[in-house]
Amino acid sequence: MKRFLRHRFFYISIALILIGAMVLMMYFSGRNNDEGIVVATVDSGVVRQLVSVSGVTKAKQTADLSFPTPGYVESILVEVGDVVEAGDILLTMDADALLADRQEAVAALTKVKSEKLELLTGPQAESRAVTSETVALKERSLQTTKETEAKKVENALAALRSASLTAFSNDDNEDATPPTISGTYTCDAEGIYEIEVYNSGSSSGYSYRLSGLETGVYTASTLQAIPLGDCGLRIIFDANSSYGNTTWYVEIPNTTSDAYITYKNAYELALTQASTTIALAEQDLALAKASATSNNAPARSEALVRADASIAQAEARLLRVESELANHTLRAPFSGTVTSLDIEEGEIAGTTPIITVLAQSAFEMTARIPEIDVSKVVVGQKVDMLFDAKSDEVITGTVTFVSLNATEIDGVAYFEAYISFDSTPSWLRSGLNADINVIISESDTTLRLPKRFITTTDGVSSVLKRIGEETATTTVTVTLEGNDGFVAITGLTEGDIVVAP
Repeated sequence: MKRFLRHRFFYISIALILIGAMVLMMYFSGRNNDEGIVVATVDSGVVRQLVSVSGVTKAKQTADLSFPTPGYVESILVEVGDVVEAGDILLTMDADALLADRQEAVAALTKVKSEKLELLTGPQAESRAVTSETVALKERSLQTTKETEAKKVENALAALRSASLTAFSNDDNEDATPPTISGTYTCDAEGIYEIEVYNSGSSSGYSYRLSGLETGVYTASTLQAIPLGDCGLRIIFDANSSYGNTTWYVEIPNTTSDAYITYKNAYELALTQASTTIALAEQDLALAKASATSNNAPARSEALVRADASIAQAEARLLRVESELANHTLRAPFSGTVTSLDIEEGEIAGTTPIITVLAQSAFEMTARIPEIDVSKVVVGQKVDMLFDAKSDEVITGTVTFVSLNATEIDGVAYFEAYISFDSTPSWLRSGLNADINVIISESDTTLRLPKRFITTTDGVSSVLKRIGEETATTTVTVTLEGNDGFVAITGLTEGDIVVAP
């Protein structure tokens, strides 16, 4: 009997040990399963779609300065790194010869001022004839000068309005080759041509309606440039492109052209030179009339007028010499920092730049947008920038321009975009590199989840929501899918726990 009890106790002990082991295995198995579950909490935040690129800063104002005429550099008053204000003298050039000319001009002015006091007798008949002919000659010269300068201004304006004219589309997805614009714009109005192309039975397959600066309906040509309206411009369409239902614009003048500033400066220079040349011709006529009046007037009045005219002429000569003297002094065109200096005192300065001044606080960011993303980036979008030189500070800005022309690098097309800074930090320099996030779209503060927790089947999105120790499939609505790892949702409550599928 005792042996039986011992055996029974032994077997019961074994059974209890086995049951305990099974319970422990189930416990640890449950723990391992819980540890393998990935969960997330629904929170509130911003969801963004971004285009991430790189860029480099550059100064908006950079001046490469040189003297208008060659000569010996007499003194250098700045060094590389110096901060200068607008108008500060940077370098001076030897001007001994001009100083001598100035002394001579001063002497001439002194002489004619003394002659103002002279009283002369009346002129002879021969002298009267000479003065009359001189006045007539100056009048003809003035008229010729006005006609010549007016033609120069007209030509400069025509060149400005006709330079680098290009057709462009406001459709970011347009892939047709823009029509080629040529010719010289001869009308007075400035503005925009709008060209609406539609399919037709013409030989090219297209016709277009013209509006804006001119109106009309025309047949499109892919073989030769034909008139675009009646103002001297011509247009030809690319034979290998599809233009049906496309709209193109031509701006007069093309203010986005690289050559616009050059032609604008040339036009303004033509205006200035015309005004100066005509003024000089009018002055010559005035002097001739003054001389005639002086010769034909009583002696005392004539002497006085002639002396006044001579004084004005001598003063003009002195001003001209002093102007040339000013060209021997190089001044800072704006406040900034001297970044390069390529000459020493005593060397000969030519007309090539010898000193560079960089504006201190006028910077912009230039980014390269790859072809795959260029249709997403538009003017006005906000930008976050993180610089290698200051990786703990995010600088914000705004897209101000996206180039219409691609630049190919290693076989990939890129488009330059300019970004203005909302505020310029003191440490910013030209040439600094930055990682750039262009914010294509973003939600306001909304419920969000990491993208991996969303399951979409047949257009219906759902999550595994934890309720106590269980999970249940819950339908949600995705309002914005960002490429920052998050999606904006509705259908859940902040704080809900979801399980990764």
